[in-house]
Amino acid sequence: MQDKKLFTAKYTDEAEKELKNLNIDDKKRTLKAVALFEYLGQEGVNSRPLNKDGLFEIKTDKVRIYFMYQGHQIIIIGLITLKKTQKAPKRYKIQAVNRINKYIRNNTNENK
Repeated sequence: MQDKKLFTAKYTDEAEKELKNLNIDDKKRTLKAVALFEYLGQEGVNSRPLNKDGLFEIKTDKVRIYFMYQGHQIIIIGLITLKKTQKAPKRYKIQAVNRINKYIRNNTNENK
């Protein structure tokens, strides 16, 4: 792995809670996938765009991690859920985008 991160992952409060609620094996898978993404970008993980609004997904064998880019070096993780179907459910996409937008609004307001 290279020394310098390409991205820094930030989590919405809800995504942090979802991460904490995973069992230990799923938590390890999730943290490993996010760390690989931070250092290698999309080349290091199973990642794909989900919609034209800029939502992406990282998939492990059991977990889906929904995120959006903020600028060139930050990803904001909005939703972490167990993978139950082949296709990402629309409600999860909507929920992730809403959480990320709220996170951006709140953090932009705090920095003014």
